[in-house]
Amino acid sequence: MSPSEKAGDDGNHRQISSEIRDTIYHGHDWTSTSNIIIPTFADVQSMAPKLPDLPFNKLADQLRNELDIGGALNDDVGRKIPELQTSMVLESIGQDLLIFLAASVVVVPLANIIGISPILGYLILGAWLGPNGLDFFANSRADVELGDFGILFLLFSEGLEVSKSRLNKLAQFLPLAFAQISLCAAALSWGILNWSNLERFVPLDDGLINISQPTEALILALALTLSTSAFVFPVLNERGWEDEESGQAATSILLLQDLAVAPLLVLLPFVVGQGPTDYSAIGFLSAKASIGFGSIIFVGSIILQKVFKWIAKTRSTETFVALCLLVSVGMGSIAKSLGLTDTAGAFAAGVLLANTNYRAQIQADILPFKGILLGIFFMVAGSSFDINLCIREFPTVATGVLALIALKAITLFLATRVPKWLEPNRLSVSDSIKLSLLLAGGGEFAFVVLALAERLEVLPKALGGLLTAIILITMAVTPLLGELADSASRLFDDFEEGKTTNKESKIEIKNEGTEIADDCIIVCGYGEIGQTVVKVLGEEYDAIRRIAFPEECDDDGCSIDSRPRIIAFDNDPKFTDNILIPTASSLVLFGDGSNPAVILSSGVKDPEAIFISFENPGLVSSTTARLRASFPDTKIYARAQSRSEAEALKFLGASEVVIESDELPRSAAALVWGKRLWEAPRGLANSNDRTYLRQAAATASGVSLELIDDLLEVYRCVDIDESGLIDANELVSFIRKGNSGVASDEEIETMEQWVVDIVTTPIDPVGFCRVYARAPALIKRALNDACLLI
Repeated sequence: MSPSEKAGDDGNHRQISSEIRDTIYHGHDWTSTSNIIIPTFADVQSMAPKLPDLPFNKLADQLRNELDIGGALNDDVGRKIPELQTSMVLESIGQDLLIFLAASVVVVPLANIIGISPILGYLILGAWLGPNGLDFFANSRADVELGDFGILFLLFSEGLEVSKSRLNKLAQFLPLAFAQISLCAAALSWGILNWSNLERFVPLDDGLINISQPTEALILALALTLSTSAFVFPVLNERGWEDEESGQAATSILLLQDLAVAPLLVLLPFVVGQGPTDYSAIGFLSAKASIGFGSIIFVGSIILQKVFKWIAKTRSTETFVALCLLVSVGMGSIAKSLGLTDTAGAFAAGVLLANTNYRAQIQADILPFKGILLGIFFMVAGSSFDINLCIREFPTVATGVLALIALKAITLFLATRVPKWLEPNRLSVSDSIKLSLLLAGGGEFAFVVLALAERLEVLPKALGGLLTAIILITMAVTPLLGELADSASRLFDDFEEGKTTNKESKIEIKNEGTEIADDCIIVCGYGEIGQTVVKVLGEEYDAIRRIAFPEECDDDGCSIDSRPRIIAFDNDPKFTDNILIPTASSLVLFGDGSNPAVILSSGVKDPEAIFISFENPGLVSSTTARLRASFPDTKIYARAQSRSEAEALKFLGASEVVIESDELPRSAAALVWGKRLWEAPRGLANSNDRTYLRQAAATASGVSLELIDDLLEVYRCVDIDESGLIDANELVSFIRKGNSGVASDEEIETMEQWVVDIVTTPIDPVGFCRVYARAPALIKRALNDACLLI
């Protein structure tokens, strides 16, 4: 083929491809009930058919189906030239993925060099590469679906941070969340109806915003009331505000807004009177969303932890990651099918797993997916920004941005200043400033509400592009609003009412749940060596606390910093049941201790020391190198089988290396606190002290002192050689003597296997009481019967 013929053929191919792309992109409605950024509402209006007169429940189903990008794309591919369209779609998505991956490599380093937020960097790059810039995106409509997964993982990750105590705290701010929605909607409705009055001060285009009907103003105000989770949560995380009052209130408000989107979409046709409505369907849809999703959450709370434990036993990282992705996306799909948003389902899934020992590993596994997909979302959002419109209508756009931020910030700030007798959980002035400025921008769900309003012919066609620009700009400046909130709140710190009380309440919040002490010690691996290290460190730490703070300690324990301080990580789920945690200051979490991301995801920021207690020498070496790179100032202690291994570990970054496995547990406390502490009196920690022993056993097992006396007698029966320690073989042998209540040999084997799995090292009386308290009823009965026979 000659060059000219080849060029002509390529030109024809490009023409055909262009026609196919136009068919795919413009032949259907591309709005969605997900977090979708809609470029223009005029296009949506022009291609949308008039809604037929349908019963309310059928109308809701039709709207949900029509607002689904993936479904429209699949229908197109299935009807028109399937092979060629499928090839074009896959090719375009592959091209865009290449651009997104390249951007992920470039944006964050450049943003750090320039000193701006990475989010703002993604937005700028998206606007530059998008259809209003260089037009590099081959399938920008379909790219939105990828970005939506980033929002799902963001909300799933936020749900993982919600412990039981934090969930109770979020519930305290629900009245404020309802007030934010109602008051902001009222204030924005008033502002929209009085927009024309601003023309006396600013040269506005009255043809763009010309709303005089209260219904139109209310719908527009409800859309603008919604704030952006995608931008606010990263700001909360970057500034460490998640556990502060302002962060708790922001999370509660954003969650309620998220839950309110789906009912708003369903009720909108009814509000505007679009066709006859089946009124009974309102109650049905409400019951479907509340009862149906509530049932899913209840069932999930029962089976999810068991499923994760089962998968964790396989020791397959790929399967565990797949399960994490399945739970987050699957719960989102279930919630969407029941009439809620998919992000609400993802958040609920995170909450269900927040109080399990798998949280840190899950967060570490989804972190790369969340970061990349969120970057795609921000770039797609930026690509919808029309710079030409902003330049042409600069006075109108600038006034709209400032008016939206000012009205929402002032209204929310005033909502937080109610009298204390009316709102006991009233925020301080400092936290109110942070909250009101952070939530002052628009949100991604506003595009979905406004698109539906245009389909219902409620809002003018020409309003779409202007509203898109205003909302996108307010979303983009959220990191800057965070900077402003930080600076402004500092100015008011000295004038806060009840400042001391607020600080104390913040400290209490951090101490609740499974929060970890700031100066914690990490133990990587909870096998035989790791268990002994945790036990030695925990006992030493408890003893020192009693000596250093005798006035703060009694028979019930010490009140000084009750957060766990000795944190162990292990990939074996049987260890994470925390049955054999030796002291109250210890905690065992499921996760790969050799992965720095897992340690950081657990809440650890700057550990005092790290002990590497793995059995595999190669794993010890690789872990030492990885943790040294992530924690350059932390002391790292490891063990080696030979001096050559010790020298290699020192070269890789170990602070101290103990040769021979038995030396590391004996040296643990001395390495952390120094030799002097070994000389401290330890009378209270001596197991011969009957009072301390009873109290320690009761605290560890969670049972009454009366039952502890009986358990100590059972322990004395088991400890025939009076060594002070019993192992799994002694317990199994003892159980066999008292099997009168056991029905079958299978049950005997089950009990013995349970003992072997749990009692991996010899246990003392306190450990025995802990095991007994959590043992199956058959084992308890067998132990009691055997003791009676002796």
